[in-house]
Amino acid sequence: MTENQILEKINSCFSKVFDEEFEFSKELSRENFGNWDSMHHITLLVEIEKTFGLRFDGATASVLTSVDNILTEIQSRLN
Repeated sequence: MTENQILEKINSCFSKVFDEEFEFSKELSRENFGNWDSMHHITLLVEIEKTFGLRFDGATASVLTSVDNILTEIQSRLN
């Protein structure tokens, strides 16, 4: 799966979880996206797990706080 294909799927997960307009990019993070709170974080990670067939432990989940970190983690597991 290419980086763009992974990003498209991550974007789809974000769209399902966040019911608002936002500019999706690799720079999107909890720090610069106000509605990405702890409840949305859990919901987002569950959606990503379902989409990619992955499971994240607590330590990994705690660092997946940006699109770039999520992308890197997914790429490392799919390759």
